[in-house]
Amino acid sequence: MKRKYYQLIELFLIFILTLLFNIFCNELTIDELWNYGFSYNIATGLIPYKDFNMIITPLYPLLGAIFLKLFSYTLLSYQCFNAIICTAIFYYLKKSTPKAYYLTYTIFLLFASPNYSILCLLLLYILMDMEDHHKNDYLIGILLGLLFLTKQNVGVFLCIPTLFTKNIKKIFHRIVGFLIPNLILLVYLLKNNILNNFIEYCFLGLKNFANDNLYLSKFNVIILSIIIVYLIYEYCKTKEIRLLYIISFQLFDYPIFDTYHVVIPFLVVCSYILNKQKFSKKIFQLVFILLVSFSFANSYISIINGNDIFSQNEGLLKYRKLNKQSYNYIQEVSAYYKENIINNQIYIIDPLSYYIKLVGNIKIDKYDLLNNGNLGLKNSKDIINSLDKECKNT
Repeated sequence: MKRKYYQLIELFLIFILTLLFNIFCNELTIDELWNYGFSYNIATGLIPYKDFNMIITPLYPLLGAIFLKLFSYTLLSYQCFNAIICTAIFYYLKKSTPKAYYLTYTIFLLFASPNYSILCLLLLYILMDMEDHHKNDYLIGILLGLLFLTKQNVGVFLCIPTLFTKNIKKIFHRIVGFLIPNLILLVYLLKNNILNNFIEYCFLGLKNFANDNLYLSKFNVIILSIIIVYLIYEYCKTKEIRLLYIISFQLFDYPIFDTYHVVIPFLVVCSYILNKQKFSKKIFQLVFILLVSFSFANSYISIINGNDIFSQNEGLLKYRKLNKQSYNYIQEVSAYYKENIINNQIYIIDPLSYYIKLVGNIKIDKYDLLNNGNLGLKNSKDIINSLDKECKNT
């Protein structure tokens, strides 16, 4: 009983620390704003794939939207939602790798801003834990379905280890479980008349996304190749199904092999390798304390020096560290928009359009995420022609 009490205190402290670290130490990124924007859109009544474009399956923004509606529409509320997911990752890290979890979580904190990939990571750890404890195959199938609804390609990749069981009954049960959450999604899509839009953005447009966003860092590709070869070697020795999940999760990188997309799947590899070493847990805890202390000190200095601000009275972005120069620019554009929108139709064609509109409490529309590959089957010419027609008409 006493041990459980201490574990709950530890988890509560990790939740508070993660929340503070994300709002005070991690930079506000466009990805964070987009993910928050997706949930904010749904919470305020917009329909994904129809009123705004989104190329991921909808579980993460839907869960975020529910959290925003229950508490508040602010970015701070969304950060609390994210901190709960991160704390759950800490719990499973500790459970699966009792030696190395503090060091792994130290690295994770640097990349723990709100993102659908964080939920993918949590579901992966739950999935591996269920495999370790030989849980019901229907439940494992449902979890695989939830992974698919979080990010479609990751969900497909993580179905691969099931095929290695070579057990037809087990595979059938997992397929049934997989279909359950997807049938619920199908009802949602049909009810909102967005099935065709969903298929276009999440599947048919994947080729465009891969072509337009393929990013190959030679260093990252080499590191990833070494990791996969090592994991395959380990699997051949041990036949652990956990390793098959870890190998499959490395495909999370494709098609963007940048630091973020390499580090997130590598965290699972890191915890697996470190747990085999004979390091003292106290050393990892010390590294954790030093990194967190340094990050908070560095953020405090950046605010004191005037490079960043800590927003306290700014609506949706209240209680978040923001780059001062960028924020001043965003406020200026937002003010201009609100002054001139009365007699004009104005479009903001900019990667920061979500930022501008969230600061100005302006409704987001289908032209606010015009990144390469985020347009489903459409391309730049289609958008230009669409804007041309609207401008001629109005």
